[in-house]
Amino acid sequence: MKTNACMYLRLSKEDENVNESNSISNQRGLIKSYAESNGLTIIKEYVDDGYSGTNFERPKFKEMLKDLELGKFQAIIVKDLSRFGRDYIEAGKYLQKIFPEKGVRFISVNDNYDSDSADVSDMHLILPIRNFINDSYARDISTKVKSSQSMKRKKGEFIGAFAPFGYKKSDSDKHKLVIDKEVFHIIKRIFSMKVEGYSSKAIADFLNSIGMVTPSKHKENMGTNFATGFVVKNSKWDAKMINRIITNRVYVGDLEQGKKTKLNYKSKKIIDVKKDDWVVIHNSHKAIIDNEIVNNGLHFLYKDFLHCLSMPIVYRL
Repeated sequence: MKTNACMYLRLSKEDENVNESNSISNQRGLIKSYAESNGLTIIKEYVDDGYSGTNFERPKFKEMLKDLELGKFQAIIVKDLSRFGRDYIEAGKYLQKIFPEKGVRFISVNDNYDSDSADVSDMHLILPIRNFINDSYARDISTKVKSSQSMKRKKGEFIGAFAPFGYKKSDSDKHKLVIDKEVFHIIKRIFSMKVEGYSSKAIADFLNSIGMVTPSKHKENMGTNFATGFVVKNSKWDAKMINRIITNRVYVGDLEQGKKTKLNYKSKKIIDVKKDDWVVIHNSHKAIIDNEIVNNGLHFLYKDFLHCLSMPIVYRL
């Protein structure tokens, strides 16, 4: 009698440049071959492409657990333990407690592990060691990535996913900001109106009245799949957008990076970095706004722009 099984496949950014054998197609081929040779019937596959092994909150992994509860299969097959997960504590919880209690067979092909035939040393010694090695690998990759990013910041290289509104990444060097000629005039208008004494709300209302494109809408027009600090659904300018722009020193040619970081390599939580620890490179790119304008007319904004006096909307074009 054949056993109904599912295959779990995973690939993340940390694996992209390491080994071609980790590709989803190769994982699938290896598992299918194993199943056919060992009397297992693959009834479903679950694929998490682009998800870290240190995080078990993956959509297809969670779907697999729901199907497990419904008794849709009796075995789970993975290429190796690192595909299942790189957090040795979480991985151990599933492999040594949850799956055995549910009567679900777990097979890791390249680790030559099958819970049906595993002895005590495999379950309580070999598995934890292998899971710990996978966890250590994830921690090492995270450390190397952070170190590389830190070096790039200190060299004045822009490492953000998207250039600030008013700039774009250079075609010849993605770590260099160049002025976006399509929208830089909007930045100039915002600073000009602020120096003249207009409130942020008045500036936003003016930009909306003449149909000026917003940062999120501009990215959308460029055909970019993106995440943004601006509200995507809001295609209109508001005071918050204006305040974020006029307090960003990128427009005077300064690059401020490293303002936020992940709590640790296992967590998605983002925390603020102390200002003293930011990486600031002056004159790293061409300025849109003269630094003198900021120093003479807008310096108060960097102290507390929320106390700016509201001015009547009288537009001087």
